[in-house]
This record gives sequence, C-alpha cells and structure tokens, in this order.
Amino acid sequence: MKKTFFIIALYLLFTSALFAQLGINTDGSQPVPSAGLDVKFTDKGLLPPRMARANMEAIPNPANGLIIYCNDCSNSGTGAMAMFINGAWNAIVPTCTAPPPPAAGTHVPEATHIYWNWNTVPGATGYKWNMTNDYATAADMGTSNTKFETGLSCNTPYSRYVWSYNTCDHSTVLVLTKSTLDCSYLICPPVLTDTRDGQTYNTVLIGSQCWMAQNLNIGTQISISFDQYNHSAIEKHCYNDYNSSCSDYGGLYQWSNMMQWSTTPGAQGICPTGWHIPTDGEWTILTTMLGGEYAAGGKMKEAGTTHWRAPNTGATNTSGFSARAGGHGLAMMFFSNGGESAYFWSSGPEDVGGVWVRNLGFNYEIVTRYCDSGYSNSVRCVLD
Repeated sequence: MKKTFFIIALYLLFTSALFAQLGINTDGSQPVPSAGLDVKFTDKGLLPPRMARANMEAIPNPANGLIIYCNDCSNSGTGAMAMFINGAWNAIVPTCTAPPPPAAGTHVPEATHIYWNWNTVPGATGYKWNMTNDYATAADMGTSNTKFETGLSCNTPYSRYVWSYNTCDHSTVLVLTKSTLDCSYLICPPVLTDTRDGQTYNTVLIGSQCWMAQNLNIGTQISISFDQYNHSAIEKHCYNDYNSSCSDYGGLYQWSNMMQWSTTPGAQGICPTGWHIPTDGEWTILTTMLGGEYAAGGKMKEAGTTHWRAPNTGATNTSGFSARAGGHGLAMMFFSNGGESAYFWSSGPEDVGGVWVRNLGFNYEIVTRYCDSGYSNSVRCVLD
C-alpha cells in the first residue's frame, strides 16, 4: 500500500511540473521560462475566439485581460481585436494602415514603348514601380500615376509591378500587363514630300496609324462660285477665296474630286502615292486610340488661338494631329465657320446622307461624326 501511494505521488508531482508551462510547436523545443504558453510557428498565427459585439458583451464575468476578436467593433463596422480592461471592453483599432493597391488604368502601347498608367489611391502618399516583383528595389514615382517606358521589343508582352504607399506601410502589389505593337508601322516618315508639287507635310504616328499632321493642299484654286468638276485636274477651294487660306489651313475639297471619281473606301484619291483617304473605320480607330469621341477632340486640336477662335476648349494637341479650324464651303454659295470648326472627309462607305465627316469645334472638345455630301472639306491622308 505504501509503495502504491509513493508511485501515485511521484506521478502527480511529475505531471504537475510537466503542465506548469505549455509549448506548442513543431520542433519539440521547450517554452521560454517566462511564458506559461509559448506558441512557435513560422507559417501560422494565434487565432482568438471570433464573435459579434453582442456575443462579446454577453460573456459572463469577463476577467481583466480577456481577449477576443470582435467582428463589428471598429468605428467603420469592421472587425477589431478587443480586450476586457478594468470593467469594460476596449476595441484595439489600428490608427495607421497601409493603403490598398492601385487599380490598373489604360496603358497605351507603341512598338518600342508603353505608357503605363494606374489609378490614384485615396490615402496613398506615393507609388513605386518596378520591372520585377520586388518592392525593395522599386523606383519611387512620387505622386505620379504614369510611367513612360522606352527601349522595348516589338510585339512582346510585358509585366510591370506597382505599389501604393504612405507613412504606415505599402500596399500589396498591382501587376500590370501589356504587349507592344508590331514594328511594321515604324516606316512612318517624320516628313512627307509630295513629289507632284514639292510641298512637304509633317506626319504623326498615332497608335499604329501614320497620319499627315497637316491638311492636304494640292491642286488649282477655283472660286467658290464653281463646283470642282474638272476630271483632268485636281481643284480646290481656299477659304474666302484667299490663296493664303490654303497656305494656312490647306485646301477644301468636294468629295468626288477628292476621291478622284472613285467610290471605293480607302481609295488613294488626291493623296500622294502610298497614302490614301482614311475610311470611316480608320477615323474611328484614331479617336478610340485617343480615348473615344468625347475625349479625342481636345487632343487633336492645335492649341492656342492662332488658328482657332477663343476659347478653343480643351485643346492640347497631345496627339500631334495639329488640327486647324479651316471651316468649309458650299459650292456656288458661301464659306462658313472658318476659325471655328474643322471638317474632315472620310472615303466612305457612302450612306443615304452622304459620307461620314469628322468635325472639331472651337467651343467643345469632342469629335462629332455626321454624314455630308455637298460641302468642300479638309483632307488628311493616312499611310497605306
């Protein structure tokens, strides 16, 4: 009996010492001496009980220091840690939080460069950008939400990485993806020389389209009193019948004369060899590339009031298209809207009301699209 009692006493003493501290881990290590409970993991956390505020407040006789996660205890109604201290529950709400990651904006690719863009983030004081998913080596962009990257390969997909940050921390990463364009369009010359009369025109690459950056000005000037019906020569109207108007704004052409009596969309018409009159679809590609009809007009108009009436609303010419307000004319009648509007023909297809025209105005920044037939309008050519 004494021997049995002695064995039981030793067992109780041993188990009491064994559970005086508790270590929870995967490496078999002992808890640190000052801890009653020592939890050690490198890939897991300690999860306290989770409950609504009503359940938390219903806990009977909570002890000081009792901790739970309250699902609806923060000022915003979201979750927060809560501790019972001196007779009351106290939500432990962080006073400083990292901003959320930005959202991808609209990226504009070319053959060898990309304009990367991301949306601004409320609460962020800046952004970092990198070619690899590494915040530590990322370039600080300050408050800028765009990055112009050059020296890229044609027709190649790229991924880039952006973080927002503030004084607390940085966000998780936003991955941007975009492919460059095919290189075939890089033949766009900076200047076009028309071998028919020696006149030169600036050009501009917008997306994958190479456009003349000035209005075409070829042909023999005739009075607005006459239609352009000479099938053996190119004719033009000059605004108010002033030759200087054609020098500043280009010629004004009736559709059939401009098309050189063809009705085929995309025909060369009066354009130089290797160029053609843009189709309605090509105009749509242009305006879409510039943000759509409601945003493209300002980007297409020459800035200032030298060739536009004030206020020339929204004119930035960021596209390089350099549109001027050449007005238009109605044969055997009058000219109108010089300095106020620009009108550009398409090569079709023909519709019941004529063919599609693109219009820019001095007091708006949209591109309007409508059908016309009888007027003399400006002409831009696009590379084949």
